[in-house]
Amino acid sequence: MAQHVLQDFIGEYKGKIDAAIAAEFSNREKEVAAISTELVSIVQAMRELSVGGKRLRGLLTILGYEIAGGEKSSEIVKATVVMELFHLGLLIQDDVMDRDTLRRGVATIHTRYTDLHIGESVAMCAGDFTYGWGMETLAKLSAKGRSAYGGNFSNFQITQAMAVWARYFYRVGYGQVLDVVKVADDKTLLTILALKSGEYSCALPLQFGAALAGADEKTLQFLYDFGMELGWVFQLRDDWLGEYGDSTKTGKPVGNDSREGKHTYATMYGREKTEMAIAEHMAKGKELLRRRTSKYGEIMSELLTWMATRED
Repeated sequence: MAQHVLQDFIGEYKGKIDAAIAAEFSNREKEVAAISTELVSIVQAMRELSVGGKRLRGLLTILGYEIAGGEKSSEIVKATVVMELFHLGLLIQDDVMDRDTLRRGVATIHTRYTDLHIGESVAMCAGDFTYGWGMETLAKLSAKGRSAYGGNFSNFQITQAMAVWARYFYRVGYGQVLDVVKVADDKTLLTILALKSGEYSCALPLQFGAALAGADEKTLQFLYDFGMELGWVFQLRDDWLGEYGDSTKTGKPVGNDSREGKHTYATMYGREKTEMAIAEHMAKGKELLRRRTSKYGEIMSELLTWMATRED
């Protein structure tokens, strides 16, 4: 359970992020309706899958932005849509690769078609939609487009944020390939976890938000280091939940990784070693916080604890 400072932060922003995502999907439904009703049904399915998420990446985007000195504004909330859409697109495509039938308690996109090839093809394209939408959203946040779109970030800040996103975009792809081909050695497993979770889930949104605030290299490096430890805790707990969690809370079948022969930390090393690794990376993350004085230290510490104990 998140503690009070983290609860306050989530309470301040999660509803705004949810509303921004809902507005994005409403606009996209109108856009595709002019093309084909078939596209509308796909966008509606994507909206269903987007509901109920923790908005972790959106919240980390705002946290990184504020840590780097960014002033509160509606524009940074719009920027969170970029990260949340990116996450949704990867989940949709990951469900195909993992042959998952449920996501957040609802049917995954590729399972909604009787023809498996069509379902998988539609899901891969739906994932691609989100990446294009995100790039367009980010571009519209630039000050140059203010008269048309209301953006207030400099072109330099937008470019820096795009560079951060691009780097982790292709690196998570590297991790996905290694995951799909099921390389079973210890070194590759740790590489997959770093690329697919530490970098993409935590370091990316923290640095993305900080770049939009014009962060210096020292701040970006600190956010990377902390984000990696946070990401390790997040992914290791995710692996634990996949094997030992409660499907009514996770919204996914428990034990599916073992049944599919997927190599995760939990399936390879078991419950006890996974729990030890979670504790180790949580301790490393808290040590990083002790070395750097920040008014955000408490919320970052609570994030680590939440990640290590979450049930969904």
